[in-house]
Amino acid sequence: MQTVFRKEIKYIIYRSDFLRIKKHLDAVLEKDAHGGPDGYLVRSLYFDSLYDRDLNDVLDGVLEKRKIRIRIYNPEQEKAKLEYKCKSGTDGRKNGLQITREEVHKMEHMDYSFLMDRPEEIAWEIYRRLLSGAYTPKTIIEYQRLAYIYPVSDVRISFDTDIRTSGTPFGLYESAPLGIPVMMPHLGVLEVKYSGFLPTIIKELIAPLDHVAVANSKYAVSRLFV
Repeated sequence: MQTVFRKEIKYIIYRSDFLRIKKHLDAVLEKDAHGGPDGYLVRSLYFDSLYDRDLNDVLDGVLEKRKIRIRIYNPEQEKAKLEYKCKSGTDGRKNGLQITREEVHKMEHMDYSFLMDRPEEIAWEIYRRLLSGAYTPKTIIEYQRLAYIYPVSDVRISFDTDIRTSGTPFGLYESAPLGIPVMMPHLGVLEVKYSGFLPTIIKELIAPLDHVAVANSKYAVSRLFV
Protein backbone atom coordinates (compact mmCIF):
# COMPACT_ATOMS: atom_id res chain seq x y z
CA MET A 1 0.00 0.00 0.00
CA GLN A 2 1.24 3.49 -0.83
CA THR A 3 1.54 6.52 1.41
CA VAL A 4 -1.52 8.73 1.03
CA PHE A 5 -1.43 12.42 2.05
CA ARG A 6 -4.90 13.77 2.73
CA LYS A 7 -6.81 16.59 4.36
CA GLU A 8 -9.68 15.62 6.61
CA ILE A 9 -12.67 17.47 8.09
CA LYS A 10 -15.10 15.80 10.50
CA TYR A 11 -18.62 16.71 11.55
CA ILE A 12 -20.89 15.21 14.20
CA ILE A 13 -24.36 15.72 12.77
CA TYR A 14 -27.93 14.55 13.09
CA ARG A 15 -29.00 11.80 10.72
CA SER A 16 -31.73 14.18 9.57
CA ASP A 17 -29.06 16.72 8.54
CA PHE A 18 -27.33 14.05 6.49
CA LEU A 19 -30.57 13.08 4.78
CA ARG A 20 -31.01 16.71 3.70
CA ILE A 21 -27.70 16.71 1.83
CA LYS A 22 -27.83 13.05 0.77
CA LYS A 23 -29.99 13.73 -2.28
CA HIS A 24 -27.35 16.19 -3.51
CA LEU A 25 -24.55 13.71 -2.83
CA ASP A 26 -26.46 11.06 -4.77
CA ALA A 27 -26.79 13.44 -7.71
CA VAL A 28 -23.19 14.71 -7.84
CA LEU A 29 -20.97 11.96 -6.41
CA GLU A 30 -20.66 8.24 -6.98
CA LYS A 31 -21.16 5.74 -4.19
CA ASP A 32 -18.18 3.65 -3.18
CA ALA A 33 -18.28 0.52 -5.33
CA HIS A 34 -17.35 -1.66 -2.33
CA GLY A 35 -20.59 -0.91 -0.53
CA GLY A 36 -24.20 -1.71 -1.30
CA PRO A 37 -27.07 0.78 -1.19
CA ASP A 38 -26.88 0.82 2.61
CA GLY A 39 -23.08 1.04 2.78
CA TYR A 40 -20.73 -1.43 4.42
CA LEU A 41 -19.33 -2.58 7.73
CA VAL A 42 -16.04 -1.21 9.11
CA ARG A 43 -14.42 -2.91 12.10
CA SER A 44 -11.05 -1.88 13.56
CA LEU A 45 -8.82 -3.10 16.36
CA TYR A 46 -6.75 -0.27 17.87
CA PHE A 47 -3.41 -0.54 19.64
CA ASP A 48 -1.88 1.91 22.09
CA SER A 49 1.20 2.25 24.25
CA LEU A 50 1.63 1.15 27.85
CA TYR A 51 0.64 4.63 29.03
CA ASP A 52 -1.89 5.33 26.26
CA ARG A 53 0.27 7.84 24.42
CA ASP A 54 -1.94 7.96 21.33
CA LEU A 55 -5.14 8.38 23.35
CA ASN A 56 -3.66 11.14 25.49
CA ASP A 57 -2.42 12.99 22.41
CA VAL A 58 -6.03 13.15 21.21
CA LEU A 59 -7.44 14.17 24.60
CA ASP A 60 -4.75 16.83 25.08
CA GLY A 61 -5.29 18.31 21.61
CA VAL A 62 -1.73 17.59 20.47
CA LEU A 63 -1.24 18.65 16.84
CA GLU A 64 0.73 15.54 15.84
CA LYS A 65 -1.25 12.34 16.37
CA ARG A 66 -0.57 8.67 15.60
CA LYS A 67 -2.77 5.58 15.44
CA ILE A 68 -2.04 1.92 14.75
CA ARG A 69 -4.98 -0.28 13.87
CA ILE A 70 -6.05 -3.44 12.09
CA ARG A 71 -9.11 -2.98 9.87
CA ILE A 72 -11.50 -5.49 8.30
CA TYR A 73 -14.76 -5.08 6.40
CA ASN A 74 -16.14 -8.58 6.83
CA PRO A 75 -15.43 -11.10 9.63
CA GLU A 76 -15.16 -13.81 6.97
CA GLN A 77 -12.33 -12.18 5.01
CA GLU A 78 -8.87 -13.76 5.10
CA LYS A 79 -6.81 -10.57 4.74
CA ALA A 80 -6.79 -7.50 6.95
CA LYS A 81 -5.24 -4.04 6.70
CA LEU A 82 -2.59 -3.07 9.22
CA GLU A 83 -2.58 0.73 9.13
CA TYR A 84 -0.37 3.44 10.61
CA LYS A 85 -2.20 6.75 10.52
CA CYS A 86 -0.31 9.99 11.14
CA LYS A 87 -2.12 13.31 11.44
CA SER A 88 -1.03 16.93 11.84
CA GLY A 89 -4.03 19.21 12.25
CA THR A 90 -6.27 18.51 9.26
CA ASP A 91 -3.40 17.01 7.24
CA GLY A 92 -2.85 13.30 7.42
CA ARG A 93 -1.16 10.35 5.81
CA LYS A 94 -2.03 6.69 6.05
CA ASN A 95 0.48 3.91 5.43
CA GLY A 96 -0.23 0.25 5.68
CA LEU A 97 0.08 -3.29 4.45
CA GLN A 98 -2.05 -6.38 4.18
CA ILE A 99 -1.62 -9.09 6.79
CA THR A 100 -3.11 -12.55 7.11
CA ARG A 101 -5.71 -13.73 9.58
CA GLU A 102 -3.01 -15.73 11.36
CA GLU A 103 -0.86 -12.60 11.69
CA VAL A 104 -3.84 -10.72 13.12
CA HIS A 105 -4.15 -13.38 15.82
CA LYS A 106 -0.43 -13.00 16.56
CA MET A 107 -0.84 -9.25 17.03
CA GLU A 108 -3.84 -9.82 19.29
CA HIS A 109 -1.42 -11.72 21.53
CA MET A 110 1.29 -9.06 21.19
CA ASP A 111 3.53 -11.09 18.89
CA TYR A 112 4.77 -8.54 16.34
CA SER A 113 7.92 -10.39 15.28
CA PHE A 114 6.58 -11.34 11.83
CA LEU A 115 6.82 -7.67 10.83
CA MET A 116 10.63 -7.98 10.86
CA ASP A 117 10.38 -10.43 7.97
CA ARG A 118 8.38 -8.07 5.78
CA PRO A 119 10.28 -6.15 3.06
CA GLU A 120 8.16 -2.98 3.33
CA GLU A 121 9.71 -0.04 5.17
CA ILE A 122 6.37 0.70 6.84
CA ALA A 123 6.43 -2.75 8.45
CA TRP A 124 9.63 -1.81 10.27
CA GLU A 125 8.24 1.61 11.19
CA ILE A 126 5.16 0.03 12.76
CA TYR A 127 7.26 -2.64 14.47
CA ARG A 128 9.59 -0.08 16.06
CA ARG A 129 6.68 1.97 17.39
CA LEU A 130 4.88 -1.09 18.76
CA LEU A 131 7.96 -2.24 20.64
CA SER A 132 9.30 1.13 21.79
CA GLY A 133 5.96 2.07 23.33
CA ALA A 134 5.06 -1.42 24.60
CA TYR A 135 1.87 -1.32 22.53
CA THR A 136 -1.00 -3.70 23.26
CA PRO A 137 -4.49 -4.18 21.79
CA LYS A 138 -6.95 -1.76 23.41
CA THR A 139 -10.39 -1.73 21.84
CA ILE A 140 -12.48 -2.71 18.82
CA ILE A 141 -14.72 -0.19 17.04
CA GLU A 142 -17.43 -1.06 14.54
CA TYR A 143 -19.78 1.08 12.48
CA GLN A 144 -21.81 1.21 9.30
CA ARG A 145 -20.35 3.47 6.60
CA LEU A 146 -21.96 5.03 3.55
CA ALA A 147 -19.26 6.48 1.29
CA TYR A 148 -19.16 8.67 -1.82
CA ILE A 149 -16.29 9.52 -4.15
CA TYR A 150 -15.58 12.44 -6.48
CA PRO A 151 -12.62 12.26 -8.89
CA VAL A 152 -11.40 15.86 -8.64
CA SER A 153 -8.92 16.10 -5.74
CA ASP A 154 -9.79 12.48 -4.95
CA VAL A 155 -12.65 13.60 -2.69
CA ARG A 156 -14.21 11.01 -0.42
CA ILE A 157 -17.23 11.76 1.77
CA SER A 158 -18.40 9.16 4.28
CA PHE A 159 -21.15 9.03 6.87
CA ASP A 160 -20.69 6.64 9.81
CA THR A 161 -23.58 5.50 11.97
CA ASP A 162 -24.35 2.84 14.58
CA ILE A 163 -20.88 3.33 16.06
CA ARG A 164 -20.13 0.68 18.67
CA THR A 165 -17.27 -0.68 20.73
CA SER A 166 -16.77 -4.17 22.07
CA GLY A 167 -15.47 -3.03 25.44
CA THR A 168 -12.63 -5.52 24.93
CA PRO A 169 -9.72 -5.81 22.46
CA PHE A 170 -10.64 -9.39 21.60
CA GLY A 171 -13.09 -10.74 19.04
CA LEU A 172 -12.19 -8.90 15.84
CA TYR A 173 -13.42 -11.85 13.76
CA GLU A 174 -16.53 -12.61 15.78
CA SER A 175 -19.65 -12.65 13.61
CA ALA A 176 -21.59 -10.49 16.07
CA PRO A 177 -19.44 -9.09 18.88
CA LEU A 178 -21.21 -7.50 21.82
CA GLY A 179 -21.73 -3.90 20.76
CA ILE A 180 -21.80 -0.96 23.16
CA PRO A 181 -23.14 2.22 21.46
CA VAL A 182 -20.73 5.15 21.83
CA MET A 183 -23.00 7.78 20.29
CA MET A 184 -26.70 8.59 20.43
CA PRO A 185 -28.60 6.74 17.65
CA HIS A 186 -29.77 9.96 15.99
CA LEU A 187 -26.17 11.13 15.46
CA GLY A 188 -23.46 10.17 12.99
CA VAL A 189 -19.98 11.24 11.91
CA LEU A 190 -19.53 12.81 8.48
CA GLU A 191 -15.96 12.84 7.16
CA VAL A 192 -14.69 14.78 4.16
CA LYS A 193 -11.26 13.76 2.84
CA TYR A 194 -9.46 15.24 -0.13
CA SER A 195 -6.05 15.88 -1.68
CA GLY A 196 -4.81 19.35 -2.60
CA PHE A 197 -7.95 21.47 -2.65
CA LEU A 198 -11.66 21.03 -2.00
CA PRO A 199 -13.66 21.57 -5.23
CA THR A 200 -16.22 24.39 -5.15
CA ILE A 201 -19.12 22.05 -5.83
CA ILE A 202 -18.22 20.02 -2.73
CA LYS A 203 -17.77 23.16 -0.62
CA GLU A 204 -21.28 24.22 -1.54
CA LEU A 205 -22.71 20.81 -0.67
CA ILE A 206 -21.24 20.78 2.84
CA ALA A 207 -21.45 24.54 3.54
CA PRO A 208 -24.54 24.13 5.78
CA LEU A 209 -22.41 21.94 8.08
CA ASP A 210 -19.42 24.25 8.50
CA HIS A 211 -20.63 25.48 11.88
CA VAL A 212 -20.51 21.96 13.33
CA ALA A 213 -17.02 20.90 12.19
CA VAL A 214 -15.30 19.23 15.14
CA ALA A 215 -12.20 17.30 16.11
CA ASN A 216 -13.65 13.86 16.69
CA SER A 217 -11.95 10.55 17.40
CA LYS A 218 -13.99 7.35 17.43
CA TYR A 219 -11.04 5.69 19.15
CA ALA A 220 -10.97 8.22 22.01
CA VAL A 221 -14.73 8.00 22.54
CA SER A 222 -14.65 4.20 22.56
CA ARG A 223 -11.95 4.15 25.24
CA LEU A 224 -14.44 5.63 27.70
CA PHE A 225 -16.00 2.15 27.78
CA VAL A 226 -12.78 0.15 28.27
